[in-house]
Amino acid sequence: MAKTLSKGEIFGLLQQSKISNHWDAVAAANAAFTTVQWINTGSLLPDPGVTVDQFNVTSQYGLHKEADRFFIDKTSGLVKLPFSGTCDKTTMAAFLVAAFQKCTEAAATPFNKEIQPLLGVPSWADNEGYLFSAALKQGASADDGVKFHNGLIDTLNLIWEVESSGIARLVNMNGVWVFSDKLDEQTLSGTWTNGTPAQTGFFNNTDLWGVTFGTALFTIDGVDYSAECVRRFELQINNNVRKGCVSTGGKASNYIWTPGYKILMTIDHNSVTEKIHKDFVDGADVKVQWSNDSASALTDGKWTVIMATTGSPAQGGIGKLMSAPKAHQDEYITLNLDIEVQRAGTGYPLNVQFCDTIDWAF
Repeated sequence: MAKTLSKGEIFGLLQQSKISNHWDAVAAANAAFTTVQWINTGSLLPDPGVTVDQFNVTSQYGLHKEADRFFIDKTSGLVKLPFSGTCDKTTMAAFLVAAFQKCTEAAATPFNKEIQPLLGVPSWADNEGYLFSAALKQGASADDGVKFHNGLIDTLNLIWEVESSGIARLVNMNGVWVFSDKLDEQTLSGTWTNGTPAQTGFFNNTDLWGVTFGTALFTIDGVDYSAECVRRFELQINNNVRKGCVSTGGKASNYIWTPGYKILMTIDHNSVTEKIHKDFVDGADVKVQWSNDSASALTDGKWTVIMATTGSPAQGGIGKLMSAPKAHQDEYITLNLDIEVQRAGTGYPLNVQFCDTIDWAF
């Protein structure tokens, strides 16, 4: 009996057109999806959001479950697609925009992108934010493709294990896409783009990341810790996406989200950082900028995560320590900083500057 190779599966993304209303502008099966090359085998396991129920009603047939009282609700759930993999310059912008939902893109190359969260109460059905169609070519036959519509990212974790070796040293990601619906048995006949994998697109390989790019870009209670060694950095985005409205039959016709952001950092406990223990008790403000763009050049492959009260566009992010920081790493005392990013004032809690040579038409 023939078997289908999981490594042969192909995953693609395509931004839905905002020319009219992107909620209705889902990608066709013959569209040219952008191949996402560096997704881990076995991580793409769609959850179609199907609810299987059995009516428990009066019956002349007795106590056993009965086939004619079997019910499948295939429309009211949100479809989810988990993923994990290595961040790649050719597709990273799509993941960031799908997670934050607001973007201003430069008109010419290099296409620098200012990416922020949507403020207020967004309505994707009224063409706000950004939606993506996704597709899976599974490879058993020509018509076993899967297509997903009206996608955005529910959770995204970006991880810098700066002291690791091999693949773990590169910037890695994991998370979950959410969609309004899923179509099976699709013949995906389009000519997909981004077909040649290139390891030159990896981050934390030849580029240098840190908080020391600028003046006092890692402070707690106003004390500058930018000279300290950051041993691990993680950005967590949790949008808590759920149905905002439903059509006939229970299908989602809009989304509601409740976004939250965290930054996790590991630094050493020493005579300078010992003050942070009391800062946690006092609820001190934390400010962090994490970047591989030491010269603020905004050139291809450079990007910066900004949480600060200055900058352009206006930033309004303040971090708060959410748990006691003391931890142990081997025989040393370390500080694990669990920083919740909160909005202060009218600015954006987080801003990401990301530059590539691709015009995504954001």
